[in-house]
Amino acid sequence: MNAVPVVVSILALSAMAGQAVAQTTTQPPMNDFYQAFYNCEGGAFLVTYDTDTPMKATLMFAGNNKPYVLPRTKAPSGVQFSTEATRFWTDGKTVTVTGTAQQLKNCKMKPAG
Repeated sequence: MNAVPVVVSILALSAMAGQAVAQTTTQPPMNDFYQAFYNCEGGAFLVTYDTDTPMKATLMFAGNNKPYVLPRTKAPSGVQFSTEATRFWTDGKTVTVTGTAQQLKNCKMKPAG
């Protein structure tokens, strides 16, 4: 039996599996209405996503009627939505928000219920 075709087949399957893993997209935490509410030092905000696999996030802050509409952008880890001025990033546990009127720290997602 010739081992070369077997090795080539295994390498091809490994490459395809690696591509599938690389294409898997992390999704931000959200409820059934494509929303997540966060309490932070410095304020609270609501994130509304356009779908369950979002390409856009809208941030609304308590006491401020100005929505921040952010397109999804690439991030080395987690999920990021940003413009040149504003950025929302989460890995599902940690949240970072920059470029908004309110300075926010230690944001925690409010549990559903």
